[in-house]
Amino acid sequence: MDRKLAKHVAREAFRSGRNLEELLPLLREHCDDGEHDEYRRAIAMAIFAIQNELLKKVFAEHPTLEDEIEGDIRTYGRLL
Repeated sequence: MDRKLAKHVAREAFRSGRNLEELLPLLREHCDDGEHDEYRRAIAMAIFAIQNELLKKVFAEHPTLEDEIEGDIRTYGRLL
């Protein structure tokens, strides 16, 4: 995979994780504690899978991309 496509995949992986995280306050508001806990764990597992399966591959192939993305997150609080 070329670097430009790898960066796009990484962006989408981070965006997916962020979208899943944004569900948590809504779930807390409308689910009982047990149900919220189940969803919270499921979301955490989904985010882990995205990071472990997608980002790990992308960063293994393009290690400088990982540094660039981490720099963006440190500077701007998000991936640009």
